[in-house]
Amino acid sequence: MRGLILPLLMLVACAGDKGDATPSPTTDEPTTDTDTDNGVDTDTGTPPVTDTGLGLLGDGLANPYPSQLLVDPDGHLAIPADALPSGGLTLHPTERVAWRTGFSSAQTAVVRGLAVDAVGLPAVDSGPGEGSVRMADLTAGTWLPVMAELDAFPEASPPALLVRPLTVLPDGHDIAVVVTTEATARPERFQALVDGAPPASLVSYQPTHDALMADLTQLGIDEAEVALAWSFPVDRGVQPVPSALEQREAHDSYTLAVDAAPTTPLTWRAGTGTYTVTDFLLDDRSLVFGEAGSVVPQGTVEASLYVHVPASVADAPEGTVPVLVFGHGIFARPELYLAEEDDPSGVLALADELGAIVVGTTWRGLTTADLLGAAEVAADFGRFHEVPDRLVQAQVNVRTLIDLVNSGQIVDHPDLVGASGQSLADPDRVLYYGISLGGIAGSVMWAQDPPIEQAVFHVGGAMWSTMLERSSNFPLFEAAVVRAVPEPADRQVLYSFSQLFWDPVDPMSWATELSARDFLLQEAIGDEQVPNMTTEALARALQLPLLDPSATQPYGLSLQPAPLSRGLSQFDPGKPLPPPTNRPAPTTEAHTTPRLWPGHRQQTNHFLLTGEVAHFCGAAACTDTNPGTP
Repeated sequence: MRGLILPLLMLVACAGDKGDATPSPTTDEPTTDTDTDNGVDTDTGTPPVTDTGLGLLGDGLANPYPSQLLVDPDGHLAIPADALPSGGLTLHPTERVAWRTGFSSAQTAVVRGLAVDAVGLPAVDSGPGEGSVRMADLTAGTWLPVMAELDAFPEASPPALLVRPLTVLPDGHDIAVVVTTEATARPERFQALVDGAPPASLVSYQPTHDALMADLTQLGIDEAEVALAWSFPVDRGVQPVPSALEQREAHDSYTLAVDAAPTTPLTWRAGTGTYTVTDFLLDDRSLVFGEAGSVVPQGTVEASLYVHVPASVADAPEGTVPVLVFGHGIFARPELYLAEEDDPSGVLALADELGAIVVGTTWRGLTTADLLGAAEVAADFGRFHEVPDRLVQAQVNVRTLIDLVNSGQIVDHPDLVGASGQSLADPDRVLYYGISLGGIAGSVMWAQDPPIEQAVFHVGGAMWSTMLERSSNFPLFEAAVVRAVPEPADRQVLYSFSQLFWDPVDPMSWATELSARDFLLQEAIGDEQVPNMTTEALARALQLPLLDPSATQPYGLSLQPAPLSRGLSQFDPGKPLPPPTNRPAPTTEAHTTPRLWPGHRQQTNHFLLTGEVAHFCGAAACTDTNPGTP
């Protein structure tokens, strides 16, 4: 339960592709090209292609996905619910993203039905503009680092082509995806656009196509090399989080029951309780939207609370002990790290060595208590938004907890005192340490500039929809996913579509804010639960320096020696690397092993106390054979 069980969120009851759905406002009615005469293009003399379908490939507006065809004339997303593969009992709530003016900053592009040659597809170490499939920032006029893969599900035939950015897609920019003739033959409908004789439903799209091809020519690619190309705008879609945080009210109501004689190792005091927060979830499920992505408060609700006082601070001078806000992993809660006899994740040892009082709550949406909600969502993809909606509420809960600590509440509880009855906490020194989900959601929290001195994100990452299938836990649920959505290519579209709901709580969406902040991001090489490609893509987007010595040097990351004020640090547990495909990684414990190493605890605590990224494994990278000295 402490691992990244992301796939449970994707157990959806979906079936079928409604590619002949009602078209978007950009293509609702076939239009007549003024340059045609009796069905023949007057410029080329070429008869238009008979229009038997919709979209660039003729089998629906969502192929490829996403594209400009899913944007209305006013520049807002217009995704007909039935243009997507079926989602079960509930229609896809595409109206929930209609306020947006573009797709995700972490958007995977999906093409179905093409026979694509895997040879030549760009890999995770390819440079911008390399390979037979490419992605370009048309606004900036540059190629982007990208990897492309064919869906590796065994029964995918033909497998969908998946194009994944390896850095942030900038907010407000137009992005192009290019499939070259090295990868596949040019489809007939795209050839018709190149010839200037589009099918009837694409006549109004012709100017967009022409402008795209002109931009690609400027980027140095010959039109003859292009088998298929399309574009889409980007809108990072983060508004629900700042809207909720701005509307949260100050609540000083909390309860705390303290155990003055806990049996857990390295523990002086431990307490459980609740505190009051502003609630933004209707029926504990969904955000209620106002205008332009704002959210509407629904009242108040109680959030869970856990407090841990390590044995090492029992005799600390009054008012000198910093407070560490702890972020747990997926489908867990703080007690699974701070109230276990065997200290499974090393958090008890870390807190004892750090000498900090630990406070924590749960990251709503992906906690132990949310398993039932996740199971309900699994049965109906039309309710998928409930999971990231709850994670927005979690941002409110965690920020309210920080507010309470800063104001001196909770940690000044009369039972949380030292051996001499002294008040221990220094509420002006608040720190953050998050593991896995706590690193991912914690990064979003950090982007909001909370009143915290330093933050460490252990085995964190970004790009939620890219993480899903690569999780080592996915086999536990894959059979149910396949039953719900039998067609592999349909599943890929739904995974990609889901990123629109993840965006407010995806660190990649917050690249601008995170680029301006100092923090430490830690990576476990071969991580089977948070894929290295997602951690490194985030680091690349934020231009984080890579601490030297390192185990690897991913493309685009600059090695720099300590001391650093911000950076990516690597730990190599020496486990077999996961396969480079979108299939579940074998369980290796690479995700969990490094947090037990002395070198990890020392680096974490040093940064939290000093703000300096340093190395504690000698002259070489931290590895299973060189974990640091206790």
